[in-house]
Amino acid sequence: MGAPVRGPVYEFAPAIDEYLKAHLFGAIFERDNFEWQSRQIATVSMLSSLTGAEAQLQSHMRVSMNVGLTASQLRQLTQVLADRVDAENARRAREALARQLATTGGG
Repeated sequence: MGAPVRGPVYEFAPAIDEYLKAHLFGAIFERDNFEWQSRQIATVSMLSSLTGAEAQLQSHMRVSMNVGLTASQLRQLTQVLADRVDAENARRAREALARQLATTGGG
């Protein structure tokens, strides 16, 4: 993540942090079928299709940038979502990227 994780879910169920690290990030992400940037593109794409997952989507925009994707590349991803998937998915992704860039002062 690039920073300690916090939020209501971690306050409600502190054990979720260990579960996510050990099972999701440990067992699944250690596989070598995708490198980190491709994993983030897939994750951002999927999260953009889920209503109510805006916080996770913005978080994965940050992670995407932490693993080397640029704001320009993420903008291109939102355009692919608009052209090939759905305007609503693209809107959610664009808004998450805008919030992330506002947070970091990036552009």
